[in-house]
Amino acid sequence: MPLIVFDVKGIPAVRRERIQNAVEAGGKQVARSYEAWISVDPSRGEVLVLITGPIGFERVARFAVDAETHDITERVRATLEE
Repeated sequence: MPLIVFDVKGIPAVRRERIQNAVEAGGKQVARSYEAWISVDPSRGEVLVLITGPIGFERVARFAVDAETHDITERVRATLEE
């Protein structure tokens, strides 16, 4: 899998698997390996996904905790294409 999620913190258990799967799905089309860490920003109520990759690639994708799976996948995909 080109995008590997190493850690998920602060996400409610009922949403954790859905969010992790959506993030991984957003990275399926990339040719190189990327790494992701998922956490919640409690002050803003957002999920933050730190994505790192080759040649110093480092980006953050943000979305609401209750975002739809498709929206999460598209946000991660767009972040990887930046």
